[in-house]
Amino acid sequence: MNRRYMNHELNQTTSHLAKLISKGSFLRGNPVVMERVCGNKNCRCILEGKKHKSLYISKNKEGKRKMIYVPKRMEEEVRAKLDAYQKIKKLTEKVSEINYRKLEIEKKEKDV
Repeated sequence: MNRRYMNHELNQTTSHLAKLISKGSFLRGNPVVMERVCGNKNCRCILEGKKHKSLYISKNKEGKRKMIYVPKRMEEEVRAKLDAYQKIKKLTEKVSEINYRKLEIEKKEKDV
């Protein structure tokens, strides 16, 4: 892979990364679906065994896991923000790998 292509790839990746970050619409964490029984003796969760499903965000902070409940009306928005964070993470890793490859090329050129 030549340097010109790497520079182009780096510019595209950092541009995409900047767009995602500038929106500020991302959340770090993992989606977790929990099932529970509500306690109402006439509810389907007790009568039929069909538990209620709720979305939570699992987040580690200072070595401790925190579970944050997500109301049904916000699930789609929260999932999109969690996905955006994962994209940011992948793009950051890609930028780093491109820079490592460029470093290797520059080292070889200086050795010559």
